[in-house]
Amino acid sequence: ASANASAVTRDYVLDVDSAPGQAPVLSVFGGKITTFRKLAEHALEKLMPFLPNMRPSWTAKETLPGGDMGGDFAGFLSAFRARHAYLPPDVALRLARAYGTRADSMLGEATTMTDLGRDFGSGLTSREIDYLKTQEWAQTADDILWRRSKLGLHLTQAQRLALAAALGTPQTDAGAAA
Repeated sequence: ASANASAVTRDYVLDVDSAPGQAPVLSVFGGKITTFRKLAEHALEKLMPFLPNMRPSWTAKETLPGGDMGGDFAGFLSAFRARHAYLPPDVALRLARAYGTRADSMLGEATTMTDLGRDFGSGLTSREIDYLKTQEWAQTADDILWRRSKLGLHLTQAQRLALAAALGTPQTDAGAAA
């Protein structure tokens, strides 16, 4: 069924295929970062008949991980920059936007950029990569550069390849076409 176009900024179709007594298959192709939450809610609504213990949608009212800053991002950013004055302003802003209140735990006890390890470009450091691997299950350069951070848009090809080499994984630039 087609989603209500007035409720979202992009129209999409969700089809659930299932033979009687078989697990359903839901395929979603494409999407927009700004509407993924709504798309996910609609997808789960389609799966509800197959998942009897599932509760109704609740994510619209939930704070995302790291978003527990009391609704005052400017105040949070100012305090974050004061706590981590060694960060260049653009890096502090990116980290605050990407991780919110979790940025402090990611940075740990660092007091200099050197403490964060190698900078692969745009302030993407070894410390952040370790965090993404341990806390957000990133495994490849593409996971980090395209699926999690979109930093692939800002790093040169040489920087992207250096990250892939450091991780020991291929870097395909799969997200570059997205």
